[in-house]
Amino acid sequence: MSKFKYDLAVIGLGYVGLPLAIEAANSKLKVVGYDINESLVTNLNNSTSHVEDISNNQISNSLEKDLIFTSDSEILGESEYIVISVPTPLTDYQPDLSFVEAATKSIAENLQKGHVVILESTTYPGTTLEIVKPILEKSSKLIAGEDFLLGYSPERIDPGNEKWTFKNTPKIVSGINKKSLEKISEFYKLIIDEVVEVSGTREAEMVKLIENTYRQVNIAMVNELAILSNMLDIDIWEVVEAAKTKPFGFQSFRPGPGVGGHCIPIDPKYLSFKTRQIGQPVRFVELAQEINNSMPNYVVARISELMNKQEILLKNSKILILGVAYKKDIGDTRESPALDIIESLLEKSVDISYYDPHVDELTLNKRSIAREENLENLSNFDLILIHTPHSKFQEINFDSVASLIFDSTGSFTISNANRL
Repeated sequence: MSKFKYDLAVIGLGYVGLPLAIEAANSKLKVVGYDINESLVTNLNNSTSHVEDISNNQISNSLEKDLIFTSDSEILGESEYIVISVPTPLTDYQPDLSFVEAATKSIAENLQKGHVVILESTTYPGTTLEIVKPILEKSSKLIAGEDFLLGYSPERIDPGNEKWTFKNTPKIVSGINKKSLEKISEFYKLIIDEVVEVSGTREAEMVKLIENTYRQVNIAMVNELAILSNMLDIDIWEVVEAAKTKPFGFQSFRPGPGVGGHCIPIDPKYLSFKTRQIGQPVRFVELAQEINNSMPNYVVARISELMNKQEILLKNSKILILGVAYKKDIGDTRESPALDIIESLLEKSVDISYYDPHVDELTLNKRSIAREENLENLSNFDLILIHTPHSKFQEINFDSVASLIFDSTGSFTISNANRL
């Protein structure tokens, strides 16, 4: 019988940590959700979700089981398993592990023999061994792999994906030694359908980076081909649709206004950071980042060119952006290309507005961006930019809109549209 009061403590209750806490509680584990944001904790204890894939009812049902939310770090010492799922953003274009370090220090202050610590935050290879392990050992005087166990398991959350959920997406697990791996694997098997073991934490850390670097590179390739196709008067969308009929040796990627979200724009930079430490830059990956980062400017250039042909001045023109989230049918604007596009258009004195059924308000550089409340006045704008292919936009009769239309998504059949 375990000496701990709780089975699991999850540090960081965002889009990764909250689903883990909910799923663990559904699997009849005693769970603590810990976050330093006291207002967030209060809202969760009132069954108010801030994560789109988690409903208020799901939180309410879990609270009726064995799940509690707290901002008291001492409770970490009462939980057998402790999972770190805090953000790892980029600060000044460099990996920022300050949240991981702070969470690790909180664990170290409460660390006991028998604890199992698992890092889930996306990071570069070596973080578990080079940063987390030394902090835990130095502060606690305990030995990793003997007194407490330690490992890494990359998150694979795909917001808005109704087919592949937290529970049925295979889970990569690792440990710093065999004992750690066995214990961590045993834990995840309680709550996830399939567990995949890898030999070490560096390998597990690399898994997440290769998954999203693969997407970054292939999106960059098709984006560059979209630019080339436009110059050659070739319809890139027709080309992509035709190419994906090949049943082998080809996976379809679609061009777009850039890449956004918590993974694709960020994870490859963690890989670049680590490889430059060893004097070997990943030139192919960094070129892909450069191409994708240039796409918002390319969109603005295409818009300007289109308006010039119609003898419409870009300055003081009225442009409406349909969708500002980085992905279809969600409200997440993190790293969204729309932000760069809006910033560029504002610098050119454009009167910019947006409509997004999933985003109630948008602030950019402390400036509130005007939000259209409905889709009744589309013809009042000089140009409509389709940025995010939300399902709701399928209801729009674009052919009846008098405004210029630029579709950066290729997701709509519009007779009078200009496409990326």
